[in-house]
Amino acid sequence: MLNQFITHIRQQHLFPSGQQVLLAVSGGIDSVVLAHLMHQAGFPFAIAHCNFHLRAEDSDRDQLFVSQLAQRYHVPFHVAEFDTRQYADLNHLCIEDAARRLRYDYFFQLCQQHHYPAVLTAHHRDDSVETFFINLLRGTGLAGLHGILPVQGMVVRPLLPFGREQIEQYAAQHKLA
Repeated sequence: MLNQFITHIRQQHLFPSGQQVLLAVSGGIDSVVLAHLMHQAGFPFAIAHCNFHLRAEDSDRDQLFVSQLAQRYHVPFHVAEFDTRQYADLNHLCIEDAARRLRYDYFFQLCQQHHYPAVLTAHHRDDSVETFFINLLRGTGLAGLHGILPVQGMVVRPLLPFGREQIEQYAAQHKLA
């Protein structure tokens, strides 16, 4: 998987070679595998984590886990804590939309402050297929009949060639928490 990952990034020119990029890491299997692949590939990166305080102590445990992951890889770590429920209420949003807005606003702010050329997320092929069908069910026109795009502005998704099963196998093979 590592060789495919490196080849995909280089062939598609997903982000500038040699420049430190920002990795969005939740602590879930997809983003942990992405961080491991980036580290193994030798690509320079920093980690950003958002604590939305939606799952009591579990949210704080995720934050600690991601902080320790950044320490293990010797990369910069950025964290933001949000009162997501209050933000959602004030802006008349569902929790998912509120978290998405908060997350991406924070990532873009970090990119400006630290001159990161891209934010990498761990969306994979199965996420893309799901997005395609959601768009289809919403009655989107031809322009909307696609899954998740590999590059959308500053957001880059280098795991799109891989399915959830491959990601889980990689995590197991490398004994990733």
